[in-house]
Amino acid sequence: MEDLLNKVPCRENQLNDLFDLLGTSDEPLPCSIFVSGNMATGKSLCVGSVLHYLRYKHVLIDCIECYTPKIMFESILSGLEDEDVDIKCESLLDLVNNFNRLQIDKPDYEPIVLVFDRAERLRSMDHSVMSAFLSLREHCNLNICTIFVTHLVYENFFFKMGVKEPIKLYFPNYNKEELFKIIFLRQKSFTQYLFNNYEVDDSVKLELEKPELFANFLNAFLSVFYRPCRDLIELQHMARVNFVKYCEPIMKNEIAATDLTKLWRHISPILKTSLELLYLRISNSKHSQPSPGKENNDSTNTQNYNFENTLKEELTSTKTFAQSFELPYYAKYLLIASYLASYNPPKEDKRLFMKYHGKKRKRLQDVRAKAKITEKLNTQLGPKVFTLDRLLAIFYAILEEKIGLTSNLLAQIATLVELKLIAGSKEIDLDIAKYKCIVGYDFIAAVAQTVGFNVRKYLYDFI
Repeated sequence: MEDLLNKVPCRENQLNDLFDLLGTSDEPLPCSIFVSGNMATGKSLCVGSVLHYLRYKHVLIDCIECYTPKIMFESILSGLEDEDVDIKCESLLDLVNNFNRLQIDKPDYEPIVLVFDRAERLRSMDHSVMSAFLSLREHCNLNICTIFVTHLVYENFFFKMGVKEPIKLYFPNYNKEELFKIIFLRQKSFTQYLFNNYEVDDSVKLELEKPELFANFLNAFLSVFYRPCRDLIELQHMARVNFVKYCEPIMKNEIAATDLTKLWRHISPILKTSLELLYLRISNSKHSQPSPGKENNDSTNTQNYNFENTLKEELTSTKTFAQSFELPYYAKYLLIASYLASYNPPKEDKRLFMKYHGKKRKRLQDVRAKAKITEKLNTQLGPKVFTLDRLLAIFYAILEEKIGLTSNLLAQIATLVELKLIAGSKEIDLDIAKYKCIVGYDFIAAVAQTVGFNVRKYLYDFI
């Protein structure tokens, strides 16, 4: 059990819950378990690790690969067979008949578990498919359990008929301390990546391998990235990118590895600018490793990191990426409207977006408030949450042509959420839906340029 807890850190409560539910091999399994939680919270890892530890016969079904019921049924039966055989299964009736045939071959009531990963894809199939899997125990005499793993809550699954509800197990987001612990366990892989791809003097390697250096970097990194991002996979990627920049002055012998103040002053503006690249996964071609066919080339400069082209080239890459982003025409205006809603005070909407808003007398208090320093600009304080009706009001204000509010237009908001350009719920609800824009000014300015829109004209910071 200790090995399992070390393999899946910071998930002790969820692992114990799974052990309590699945029990031992001589006990009946629960009919179905619904595992939910945000992306990258260890759901699939925990379920797979527990089943491997218990040595239960199980089949993992990826609902993206098994996009039709026929493929899904055949994948389940193929995974349960001990030998590689060609199985045809067209319907749920064929699946149940094959399960009954398996029951004859397994008289000892052996536990069987079916794991449906990315189970939200089941909503696009016929409702009878998931309904049948929720009550699969009732249709066959096997000791079988179905586990659904998804980032959606159970209420997002609508059934026309009453079904037996599964046991629900929720995986919360990792907190800051847990993220620190999980990423810190990969310290050796971070330093090894640095040594394999960049030229480092032997005298500096010992300093870079010290856990204290990596711990100091992680504290600085999470102090900037923890609030806008809780996705462990994305945080690990951004930490790997920024760890190279954190070690740059140490490798150049410009700052000592123990001088935390100077290292923070060096990395702080870089981390804040890296927020522009969050979720974009933009890689510089000069940083990439050579292809396997070029390993024996005489020129080894392709592996040497060029520290001079850091922020400027990355922001240029952001602009190029944004301009090539193939969003629909109205989706671009929705994204621009979301940025304006995130970075403008709501009380200034009338002044910014209405043509006849009336004259506003300048007061000394307003003049002093306007003369704020750069650190207090709305565009640098981070995005604010806005409601859906405010987003649509700004969208119609900046759009020159008149269009109706259609389901296609609302679906494009959900698409922007899916692409992680806007943070919020994918479900469109005019009463409770709240969003915020999570891309930076450079990205929005590049998108606005493709439709001929001047963003600065409608930003409160620049009027």
